[in-house]
Amino acid sequence: MAYQALYRRWRPRTFEQVLGQTATVRTLRQQVATGRIAHAYLFCGCRGTGKTTMAKLMSRAINCTDPQNGDPCGKCPACLNIQSERSMDVVEMDAASNNSVDNIRELLEQVAYPPQYGRYKVYIIDEVHMLSASAFNALLKTLEEPPAHVVFILATTEPQKLPATILSRVQRYDFGRIPSQLMVARMREALEDMGLAAEDEALNMVARAAEGAMRDAFSILDMCVAGAQDGVITAAQTRELLGASDRDFLFDFASLLAARDMGGLMRQVDGLMRAGREPSVFLRELGAHVRALTIVQAVTGDAASLLDVTAEDEARYREQSALFSRQRLLRMLELFVNAQSGMRFASSPRIALESAVLRACEEPAGDDASALLERVSELEATLKRLEAQGPAPQSAASKAAAPKAAAPKTAAPPKQPQASADAQSIWKAALDILKKSDPSLFGLLVRETFLGESEGVYRVSIPPEKKEFSYLRLTQPARRERVAAALSEAAGHPVDFEPVLAQDARERRLDQRRDEAQRSLIDTFGRDLVQIDEEDEP
Repeated sequence: MAYQALYRRWRPRTFEQVLGQTATVRTLRQQVATGRIAHAYLFCGCRGTGKTTMAKLMSRAINCTDPQNGDPCGKCPACLNIQSERSMDVVEMDAASNNSVDNIRELLEQVAYPPQYGRYKVYIIDEVHMLSASAFNALLKTLEEPPAHVVFILATTEPQKLPATILSRVQRYDFGRIPSQLMVARMREALEDMGLAAEDEALNMVARAAEGAMRDAFSILDMCVAGAQDGVITAAQTRELLGASDRDFLFDFASLLAARDMGGLMRQVDGLMRAGREPSVFLRELGAHVRALTIVQAVTGDAASLLDVTAEDEARYREQSALFSRQRLLRMLELFVNAQSGMRFASSPRIALESAVLRACEEPAGDDASALLERVSELEATLKRLEAQGPAPQSAASKAAAPKAAAPKTAAPPKQPQASADAQSIWKAALDILKKSDPSLFGLLVRETFLGESEGVYRVSIPPEKKEFSYLRLTQPARRERVAAALSEAAGHPVDFEPVLAQDARERRLDQRRDEAQRSLIDTFGRDLVQIDEEDEP
């Protein structure tokens, strides 16, 4: 007996065996059980989700002489003839190659003849959106009022191309993509029937490549079965067959994207090409990885169910998503999707891939809103990472080497609030005053980080490496008084000044990042539209 493809061998023979279309199965099964059969149906959905299978199943169920709870019995003459495709009561037509008005007229000439075995004569028109306008017009009247013994079942992947006059005359059922876990379970069932086994990751890779289409999954699995060694399908074999990259490689590649390491990325692409990988396949996988990073940023919990991954994978995606701003992820996702669609027209797919990867590393340029938003978003992401890391721990060696002297009286106070816009304005005006009246004092202050104002005291942060120079000079009473006088003149009322010795460089970087983010926000949206939260942090 000739080998039969898996998708044909495992085509559902009962409603119970149909995967992933629960609502549609329940409704159609109830119609068969109650005898309330519509005269025309429309099955919509992407390829491989069961439209044609459901049409064949429906044709058997409504003609079965002994249905079991809506399912065809599979034993009566009507079931056996339809299942073996010998029945004259089921007429199938592919509209992709029979789309003219003459083809439809020829089909309609048979409508008047009664069924041979069952109660209904079923006309299945696949890819019905391919019919010409004249063919649709010829079908209209019969589709609206067919003879009592006729049932039309139309199937299409593009329902939006059907005329409204057709849509209004049919019962429409939409077929969704089949979840990965259901496809994996069905494939494992098929392998066990053949006495074969497969690694979990291998079947997961097949399910992801099939993109919700069971027929595609079985077609890929057929190739994997042919190459199985010792009765086992491995992840390595499947990856080689699909030309896909493993998950660890994608995580490493995304880390290089986060670091904007163009040289490292080009070496990775070169390694892929030398290994015989297909650029379009890798670009699709990379786009899916960036999509996963975008989703875990947008969804606070249980993103694993949306991505069809494990909880451990979700945690790994969340950890890596912190390396990117949301604006950059969205830009990369759009970039990779567009590159993938344009790659089919590229003279060199490798160059198209390299170009997309290099552009993903570019810093946002220009003064338009999208570029400014991405720069602000990048600053915010960096701040979050630095704050999440916390202060750098002091090593045991440095603790042992540190002198056990008492802390200086000028030790840094608790963390200051972010500088308000008014305080920033007064500080800038005071610097302008000192620039003219005391240039040397202005030189000590101009490059230091302004912390803000609290209870009439303006504070500036001095890094530890400048303790012996800037900090000691600014703490001298005469210099402090001159700075306080300039601040009082700028503010219009008496205020005080205090230099603060920063505890470590991390705090200074955080303050600088906050200032940059604040300035970028104000430059982008205007001062009136930006509200700065100045409450003290706990």
